[in-house]
Amino acid sequence: MSRLIHMGQRLKQILKQRKIKIVDFADMAGFTNQIAHYHLRKSDMKRSTLEKFCEIINISPEEFYEWNSVSIVNGEKPPASTVLHHGHRLMELISERGLNKTRLAKRLGMSRRTMYNLFDKELFGSEELDKVSRALEISSTGFLHPGSLDDNRIADNDEMLALREKYYKLLEEHNLLLKTHSSLKEALEQAKKDNLQLRKQARSKKG
Repeated sequence: MSRLIHMGQRLKQILKQRKIKIVDFADMAGFTNQIAHYHLRKSDMKRSTLEKFCEIINISPEEFYEWNSVSIVNGEKPPASTVLHHGHRLMELISERGLNKTRLAKRLGMSRRTMYNLFDKELFGSEELDKVSRALEISSTGFLHPGSLDDNRIADNDEMLALREKYYKLLEEHNLLLKTHSSLKEALEQAKKDNLQLRKQARSKKG
């Protein structure tokens, strides 16, 4: 069935009702404010683009299409939609997985104080979301949709993360030893050749 709606206007309507500023939406989507307004003016959009936007604002494509059915009716506000607070979600995941905050801050490449500032943020930008997801070893979909398969796919505790870091460190040391061994082997082979050459020269002089 064809859904004759203005996609950009519908997106703008949802953002307004969810109290998401356009500039914040643009940051979450990873593009400029001008590009965000460009999408809000378009009457149509690709399915892949729609799915990406729906994931960002935590609704399904079906909810997007049927938004008016849960919108303002008889002057009443729609049922409160659960807008995921990204900072609270981060604290929740840290608590669930028993992660060490100091080590997690190191994985994020920031101080503990800077990481604590994230706890107060309602919405992360695309770079922040990507950085946090990678540090937690979870997909951005899993972060944005609690209870999803992606959320439960990787539930490593702090000990597992520490073991993995130790493994990578040992692997780097092993590779370094292999390079050193290879260099020493080449030097030894060259020394043997030089020694053989010197013997030949010594014998020719005696002759």
